[in-house]
Amino acid sequence: MISKVLLIFIFGTIETYLYTGWNLSANKKQVYLSTILMFVYMMIYLIILDAAFKDSNSILMIADYSLACALGNFLRVRQEIK
Repeated sequence: MISKVLLIFIFGTIETYLYTGWNLSANKKQVYLSTILMFVYMMIYLIILDAAFKDSNSILMIADYSLACALGNFLRVRQEIK
């Protein structure tokens, strides 16, 4: 079974990838795309926060989520540059 830490890392990376995509699409005034990305981003974000704060080892979950956010941002910006 996949551990909670790994799940938060995977979904945190996806969530921040979407958030960075939302920022880029909002800057380009792509209204519908930015609206859809914001909706999906917020759903994942709130689920992750709920899971992290319900855990007894929330410091580990927060550190894991922060690393995932950095990776998601890196991947999306790198894709935009190419």
